[in-house]
Formats: sequence, structure tokens, C-alpha cells
Amino acid sequence: MLPELLTRIKTLEEAVQLILDDDYLAQEKRDGERLLVRRREPQVEGWNKRGHPTEVSSRLKSDLLSVNVELFVLDGEYERSIYCCWDLLQVEALDLRSLPYQYRYHVLKPFAACPFLNILPVWAGRQDKREAIAQFLQRGAEGVVFKNRNATYRSGRAGQHYKLPFEKKATARIRTVHPTKASAELEMLEENGRWLPVSGVKIERGLVKPGDYVEVRFSTASTNKRLVQPVFLRKRTDCCDLDCSVQQLDYSGRWSPNNLLAEL
Repeated sequence: MLPELLTRIKTLEEAVQLILDDDYLAQEKRDGERLLVRRREPQVEGWNKRGHPTEVSSRLKSDLLSVNVELFVLDGEYERSIYCCWDLLQVEALDLRSLPYQYRYHVLKPFAACPFLNILPVWAGRQDKREAIAQFLQRGAEGVVFKNRNATYRSGRAGQHYKLPFEKKATARIRTVHPTKASAELEMLEENGRWLPVSGVKIERGLVKPGDYVEVRFSTASTNKRLVQPVFLRKRTDCCDLDCSVQQLDYSGRWSPNNLLAEL
């Protein structure tokens, strides 16, 4: 059960094009743990972003079992005890993955009656998308996602849906942990397959060990691929080496999402 992953937007022109394109819907980007869940009669199973089985909280299980549908598959993120959901892949005997996203989303809407599910709204049309993005920026949202309304569901990084984070974040691997101080050294994977030291970061002692994956926020990256002012956000258990690529880095002089609305 491998979920479909988002492609990162890296240029202002690309972001503007997606806002102006009526085939794309805008949706808020969330900051949780990716979780694909399946209810099959009394059982509830979960898979993470790598397609590996993962634990589903007892509270979410109980809520999903209260739905008056015995078989369904949902895609979303688990965030602070709320399941933020944006896709429905199967309901009863009907496999929806070959249908356009706008249809799958329409069928998903009745699940909003479940109090523990947050069905993320979508916006269509350039003006509505522009206003939604302005609201996201104003309240400090994680970012915006652009969904192709005509796309079928394709597992992995299919290049159909795109994400625009509002803050610079990256996944890195722990290279070393200081034996006495609350700090660790981070490394990221270069295109040639070598691991490059990119920064030190403050992390509570005992929280991580070499080889662990972490998510950090940073202000920018230097030309020699060093993170500037990194801040530890959380440990990641759903990542792999390939998620630590230096291609995640944003450098000084690149555009800011705050300039996006001025271009429209």
C-alpha cells in the first residue's frame, strides 16, 4: 500500500502556472505523519509514506469503526490526534483509484460527518485559489498543495500533484551525536551517492542516534550546501536515505512564497 507522493515546486513561474491552470485545485499542505488507512469490517490497518505497515492509534481506529461503511481506504496525514484526509481510494467493492481526483474527492465528502476526520477543503479557479493561499500565508500554514482534478491515483512520486512549502524544511540523517552536549551533526545525500555533512543542530540528549532521520527547519543554505540556522523539529520514522537528498535545499536568492501573490 504505497501512497502517491507530491512533487516539490522550485520556481515562481511553476507556482503561478498551477494557480492559473483550471485543471489544478488548491489545498492546504499539512505537517503530520503520512497515513494511509484501510478499514475491512472490524479491522483497521495503516501504512506510512514508504508503504510500510504502521500503527493506527486506538482513537482513530474507534472513530473509523463508527463509520457506516465496512470497507474503505482513506489517504491523509495524522496530525496532533486529528486525521487530515484528502482522498478516498476504495469504498465497499468499488476501487476508485482509476477515477479522476475530483470524483474521488466528491465521494469522500460524506466522511466529514465523522468527528475525528478533517476533510481538507479544495479551491478551484484562479481567484479562489489566490484568496486561499493568502489566507494560508496569513495564519502561518505549512504550505499549499496543487492537485490535478483529472488525475487517477498513482502510487509513488507520480508527478501529478505538487507541493509549495512556505518554510524551508528538509529531512536529514544523523551523522554523529555529541557524547556530552545536546547536539548532533546532520548529513545529506549528494547526487553521487556520498553523504555530506551539512550542519550541527541542537537536539535533546538521548533523543536520536547515528543513522536516525530527522526533520529540520532552516533559514537558507550556503553555496557549499551547509544549512544556515537549522532547528530540529522532529524525529522521522517513515523516511529512508533517498528522502535526505541535497535537492531539498533552498538557497539565498531564490523566490519567497510571499512574492507569489504579487505575480498574480
